[in-house]
Amino acid sequence: MRARWMLILGFLFAATGVLLWWRHPSGTPHLGQAAYEQTATILAHGPRPPGSDGLKAVSAHVQKELETAGWVTSRQTFERYTPEGSVTFQNLLARFPTSGVDPWNRPVRTILCAHLDSKGFKDSRFLGADDAASACAAIVEIAKFLAKEKPALAETLELVFFDGEEAIGPHITAADGLYGSRYYANAWRAKSDKPTSGILLDMIGHENLTIRLSTDTPDALKERVFAAAKAEDAQNHFGMASGPIIDDHVPLNSAGIPTVDLIGDFAASAWWHRPTDTLKILSARSLDISIRVTLRLLDDAFAPPTSAPAAPNRPRQ
Repeated sequence: MRARWMLILGFLFAATGVLLWWRHPSGTPHLGQAAYEQTATILAHGPRPPGSDGLKAVSAHVQKELETAGWVTSRQTFERYTPEGSVTFQNLLARFPTSGVDPWNRPVRTILCAHLDSKGFKDSRFLGADDAASACAAIVEIAKFLAKEKPALAETLELVFFDGEEAIGPHITAADGLYGSRYYANAWRAKSDKPTSGILLDMIGHENLTIRLSTDTPDALKERVFAAAKAEDAQNHFGMASGPIIDDHVPLNSAGIPTVDLIGDFAASAWWHRPTDTLKILSARSLDISIRVTLRLLDDAFAPPTSAPAAPNRPRQ
């Protein structure tokens, strides 16, 4: 009998240990492993430059994952002239439905976004595991979690997967790159009910996670990021970049939606825009950290503010 009770107690202790691992003391979930596996599924479709079969397949996969979790999706399709001629781009959007209300006819508070495309190279096979399949995978897993555990928070969000973040030519210029975010931001520019904040994820899964915020980050969002990182005991992974970063947050800030770019320190990496940006450089632990901090930020935006936030900086362009 005693041995039986010892066995039962052992099982309970083990179950408690699993529960403590799954639920961080802060209350946020551990979704890193799920995001890692989701990234692997995305990468199995191959490179994802705009207009490619790989991007179409990945976009369809992400759409199915979101709709299965209860989200409603929509697409923005548009054409732009590029260094390689006219290209059709397509952003994927998602909102969580409210009973009796068209989700596309109600205001949202926060945009959570990433770019779905990968840089196109003619001389190499570039998968873009961290740039930015990992970020898209993280948003999918965040969406699943919120739909099940925090639907009221999910209703305040718009999820966006941008097409055409990468330049068609060698480098992003005023006319080449950020195609999807420029189009999306312009749709909000003249509206009075635009979201009050945005969170952009990019390169958030590298095993040596080093997030560096662009110096054009609005002050209020910068403070919230560092507070969220500290609350998740992840402050050592977050810091400031040495200058402004050109990424999908720039058009959003310009359109009057204060947005922070949670982006890995690509400038100090040896894998950025290289064939070595594969699943091998990613870590479920790094994805977990990035997701937990993001969820903290979403919770913070959802909660009523205790004081008026600082006025945001205008981005450098």
